[in-house]
Amino acid sequence: MKDAPKISVIVPIYKVERYIGRCLLSLLRQSFKDFEVLMINDGSPDNSRRIAEAFSKRDKRFILFDKENGGLSDARNFGIERARGEYIACVDSDDFVHRDYLKTLYGLCKKYDAEMSYCNFMYSFFNGSMKFTHAVLLDNGAIEKKPALDKMIRDITFQSYAWNKMYKASLFKDNDIRYPDMYFEDVATSSRLMYNANRLAVCSKKLYYYEKRIGSIMGTMDSQKIHDLYRAVLVLRNYLEKNGSYDEYKKAVKALARKYHLVNIYSISRQHIINFDFRNMKRNFAINKYIRDYIMSDDFEPVDGTPEIPIKFFQPGKKKNNKQ
Repeated sequence: MKDAPKISVIVPIYKVERYIGRCLLSLLRQSFKDFEVLMINDGSPDNSRRIAEAFSKRDKRFILFDKENGGLSDARNFGIERARGEYIACVDSDDFVHRDYLKTLYGLCKKYDAEMSYCNFMYSFFNGSMKFTHAVLLDNGAIEKKPALDKMIRDITFQSYAWNKMYKASLFKDNDIRYPDMYFEDVATSSRLMYNANRLAVCSKKLYYYEKRIGSIMGTMDSQKIHDLYRAVLVLRNYLEKNGSYDEYKKAVKALARKYHLVNIYSISRQHIINFDFRNMKRNFAINKYIRDYIMSDDFEPVDGTPEIPIKFFQPGKKKNNKQ
């Protein structure tokens, strides 16, 4: 592709006027220069678009796209379709990055001939005024596909976040992998990309700053998000089944399902307590166990498209119960 940049950075934008300027400025100041930033305005009703437009006028590498609101996955997929770079990075618009974020991740891919790279990160609070280290120690170097994927599925050492990685663009495009329309879409996607990669190059430096906002997905776990946390595991199992590799990673998938079962026990309890509504609490715990067992069952049959879970949780605080 003529004059194609080495890296395409995809930045979905929706209701982030307090943060988007900081995010884009951190990309503008990158020590690595051969990149484009695809700013995907996902129908944001605030001043986010105006801020992004100012960056597009300031630097031609910053390209603004407007689309109807479709959610985070749809915005990322929109960017993937239009990415011209050899590699793709995803940066959330309320976060920001170290000036060597692109240089390091790209350099790792080239040094180790790796189709994915991974960096450590920090948690940012109150618009960057407080930062805390993500407490995982990483070794610099490269790890081959199978052990890297096993650790990523288990959510130990390597997490499934979309944003602290760089991907060979062909992993998305040649394997027809996109982010599904659901919460925890990165859990459903990063391991599928790793499955198709040759190896993962790793950097212990904390190059990404993840803003922990009030109202973030994990901080506001409702019945739909609890459901989608499980569904993300089911998407992964379905993919492994269809590619004939589930038995190879069965223990890892089951370990993740058990982990999310415990996470959901906490989330279900919290939802009922904060809504002071204990109707269907026992039923939600029973549904939680049923879905875990459904995901782990040897009788599961893979499907085309995104698999569905055949039962839903009840949302506390509603006047009428959710229909099953």
